[in-house]
Amino acid sequence: MKFSQIKTQFCKIFLIVFLLFLVLYVSGCNKDPQASDEHVRMGMDLVKLGKLDDALNEYNMAIKLNSSNSEAFYQRGNLYFSRNDLNNCKNDFDEAIELNPKVAKYFDSRGYYYITQNKTSEAMNDYEKAVALDPKNAIYVNRRGYVYALLKDYVTASNDYTKAIQLNPKFEDAYSNRGFAYLSLDSFGKALVDFSKAIELSGGKSVYYNSRGYCYANLKDYEHALDDYNKAIELDPKNIDAYINRGFVNQSLYNYKESITDFDRALMIDPNKSIFYNARGYAYANLKDYNNAIFNYNKAIELDTNFADAYQNRGFAYMNISQHEQALSDFEKAVKINPSFGTALKPYIEQLKK
Repeated sequence: MKFSQIKTQFCKIFLIVFLLFLVLYVSGCNKDPQASDEHVRMGMDLVKLGKLDDALNEYNMAIKLNSSNSEAFYQRGNLYFSRNDLNNCKNDFDEAIELNPKVAKYFDSRGYYYITQNKTSEAMNDYEKAVALDPKNAIYVNRRGYVYALLKDYVTASNDYTKAIQLNPKFEDAYSNRGFAYLSLDSFGKALVDFSKAIELSGGKSVYYNSRGYCYANLKDYEHALDDYNKAIELDPKNIDAYINRGFVNQSLYNYKESITDFDRALMIDPNKSIFYNARGYAYANLKDYNNAIFNYNKAIELDTNFADAYQNRGFAYMNISQHEQALSDFEKAVKINPSFGTALKPYIEQLKK
């Protein structure tokens, strides 16, 4: 073999070795776990300072330095979630779980993402895994209970909330969540106890006072109900549920003028709820102001043409001002929409047909 050929062959071998070394060197530069973790920590600090763009850069660098850093994907996923970038958020949570499927908080965050997307089955799967990996974490147990509640399994939901409370006896959210589960089970006494505890732990929140007031109202303790609704409104003057609930309690106490004022305030907050107009119409009817009652029933029906209660109530208002044809028409419409009204309205329909 000639020297020139040997030289050429040597150069080829050298080039191959050099390229291989370069690939290994570059690869090594992109695998620096310690530096990657440091960028994650810096990203988390920047998130606390509200510097999300800078935090995102840190997480990107962390992943560039170590593409197997599950925590970097997880933290970046949380950042994406806070920005409502849900597609990237989901992808990062998936990647974090694939890299390390033994970290409970990864399943917790993805489960919460699924809740926001109304994917309750997927959320349940993730919370089952989160609880299995960390069974003493009250937050995960509480959130699994919340998913059971979304699935309308309120008994199992309340059991999970009880477990969460056992794990953390000062867990405000677990008490309030169990209270709502008890409401769905019509266990008003138990719900009242839980909302009282939530009030104690929170220092008092409008939503808790409103919910406890609802318990008192269903237990026919109207005076305590009014006290709680008043407190709920004091804490949050825009709590529309508190105005509505107080309006109904005032009706139960025959305080129809006060009831109308409550529904007025509710309608100022949201003028597009048919149930509010129907309730205000009922109050006017009890004050024998049938024209205003009919006006409100008209508005309720305009907003919801299948509102059987409003047709029935308007029918009675028409009867009281001797507009019998309109009354008959409304009663028949109410029964057509909701046949269960038939028994109660049958005598009036027969009378009006004579």
